[in-house]
Amino acid sequence: MSNQLKRFFSASKTLQAIVSLTIIFLLTGEQAGLWPSQVLQRLEWLTYDERVVATLSEQQDPSIVIVDIDEYSLQQIGQWPWPRAQVAQLIFSLFEDYGIQQLGLDVIFAEGEANLLDFQWQQLRQQYPQLPEAAVIASGDSLLSQVLMSYPVVSAFYFDQAKHHASLTTASTGVLPPPLNISNDIEQWQQLPIRAPSRYTSNSPAVQSSVLSGGFFDNPMVDADGVFRRVPIIQQWQNELYGSLPLAMLYSLLGQPPIELNVFSGGGQLHLEGADVGGFYFPTDPNGAVLVPWAGRRGHFQYIPAANVLLGTVEPEALAGKIVLLGTSAPGLMDLRSTSVGGVYPGVEIHANVLAGMLQMSFRSEPGYSLAITVLGLLILGILMTLYYPRTRAIQLIILSGTLIALHLLSNLYAWHNGLVLPLASGVLLIVLMTGWHLTMNFWRESNAKRQVAAQFGMYIPPELVANIVASPEARSMVGQEKELTVLFSDIRGFTSFSEKIPPAELTEVMNRLLTPVTKAIHAHHGTIDKYMGDAVMAFWGAPLHDEQHPVHALQGAIAMQQALTEINQEFIQEGKQALAMGVGVHTGLMNVGNMGSEFRMAYTVLGDNVNLGARLESLTKTYKVDILFSEVTYELTKQSGLFLARKVDYVRVKGRDTPIKIYQLIDNLATATAADKNKVASFENALLLYEQLRFNDALAAFIKHLKQWPNDTVARLYQTRCQEYILTPPPESWDGVFTHQTK
Repeated sequence: MSNQLKRFFSASKTLQAIVSLTIIFLLTGEQAGLWPSQVLQRLEWLTYDERVVATLSEQQDPSIVIVDIDEYSLQQIGQWPWPRAQVAQLIFSLFEDYGIQQLGLDVIFAEGEANLLDFQWQQLRQQYPQLPEAAVIASGDSLLSQVLMSYPVVSAFYFDQAKHHASLTTASTGVLPPPLNISNDIEQWQQLPIRAPSRYTSNSPAVQSSVLSGGFFDNPMVDADGVFRRVPIIQQWQNELYGSLPLAMLYSLLGQPPIELNVFSGGGQLHLEGADVGGFYFPTDPNGAVLVPWAGRRGHFQYIPAANVLLGTVEPEALAGKIVLLGTSAPGLMDLRSTSVGGVYPGVEIHANVLAGMLQMSFRSEPGYSLAITVLGLLILGILMTLYYPRTRAIQLIILSGTLIALHLLSNLYAWHNGLVLPLASGVLLIVLMTGWHLTMNFWRESNAKRQVAAQFGMYIPPELVANIVASPEARSMVGQEKELTVLFSDIRGFTSFSEKIPPAELTEVMNRLLTPVTKAIHAHHGTIDKYMGDAVMAFWGAPLHDEQHPVHALQGAIAMQQALTEINQEFIQEGKQALAMGVGVHTGLMNVGNMGSEFRMAYTVLGDNVNLGARLESLTKTYKVDILFSEVTYELTKQSGLFLARKVDYVRVKGRDTPIKIYQLIDNLATATAADKNKVASFENALLLYEQLRFNDALAAFIKHLKQWPNDTVARLYQTRCQEYILTPPPESWDGVFTHQTK
């Protein structure tokens, strides 16, 4: 290897290592949060959502039912808010008529209901003093309060996290429920970074005082892409902790036991890891939030329209003994959220998922050590790839990277099924980026090496072979061998007279304009240029790289060559030059192929009798005045493909060869052939059949009829002449139908 090549390899590998280490540095830094760009975080969210969706259950959860204030219910009962008496009737029916276990209200009754009767009653008493001081009919708030007091109902309220300007701050409204009973010391949990809102909106005193407990339904922890993935289960307000609606429902179901926060000390700080509610434990993040334990897509929990409950049309077993959430899926009531499992997801079903997760203790968590392990893993993996990838071949590198990604995915999914959420995107992204970079550099370095090899071998090997020879071990053997190949010869007709009409200086340019598109046509169909002989071209198919379809590709290349010449002729005509014609001969057979020549100059070429026959066929195109002729061997190998329109031309014995051969004219690709071409072939073959049957009078009539429709068919006109000659001088009885050509 030359010193220049060594220096090139050394410099390229240094650059490869520097960029590789830069990728590791940037990814690990972003994973560690040193320069958050949200790119990696959004990829992690995306992979998290995909894992959630991939592990959803298709079976409906029967333990929790949602009584839905849906569009149907709004049409049946009226627009929300409904009269408090109607809500009281709904709650009464759920417990008394259907026997539910518990009800969670995902709605707020922040203000008292206006009672027109009370206002008018006082006016009536002025006219009729004998009336009682108050109306005998209870108000809607009174009825609702009585019903709430009678059953295990958990109310809802809303914490507002917004930090308003002092002049814009709105005072809290309503009354909060009793706080949670926390067994930990207040001094301990107050050190935790638990969310602390600025205000709240809760139920009116009459409503709130009548319920068992209450929980908040807001989520201040929506991710930056607007998707609900985690929800807080506790928030603090004025030195007290309050639970979310699902937590408050579980808390009430268990008889409001003391809640123990799992707190540990590390790095001089206290960290929250989870909460234990009466033996039900669920992991949390340091802020007191949980990842929503998505059980299924929208509708995983049964929805029952609230109107059907009021109308009494619900089957009793659908609600008996069930935990019920009263909420809404109506778009107009604005409780639809974007989630990991759907872009339009009712907020009430999010509560149902969280409550079900609490009852089943099916939460997943992000362990505190995951960040350190991920950063360390990225560093180790990245460094190993930096060391080994530059020396790895492309296919091995791809297989290795695929294996690494598969192992990373499998280990991550194993952790997922065991309740742990570990970063996924960072590892995959590192492997993909490193694979892409090292593949690119390895390919670039190999390409440069191949170009240098090509420059060395190009002195005695045709350049178009070098890339294949360098890339394919099969093709690197230049030793002569016998193979079945397809050879093509082409020659420009009348080029001598054409060249005499243009200045000598222009002849080189014309030759380049002719040979370049013809060569491109051959290369486009997997052919190998053997040599240029003036305006003639010799090419072959099937070597140095093996090609099962070499006869088909050769015929396709022949058609493409004629099409390329047609385009060049259009340019020549516009320039006032003469249009040219080209004859092409194609034959398939056993040939000797390999590196041949002398110690001064070598050439990769083909030799043999079948090569000579290909040259004879090209020469016969002048006799028959057709563009492309090919042998019966090639015809038999390609006819099953159904790709070409061809016709039999003759049964001949060429100069220098005793064995006769049938020859065919290649007219066009069958897919692009016109109906006229197909009719022409059928008409000609009908006349030719009569000729082969020695019915020369009938054949002559058929060829004359054929020529009336296609007067420019030179082959038919040749047969017309033959028929006339054989009618006057019939061939001998031993005639085998072979026409012997005496010239090359």
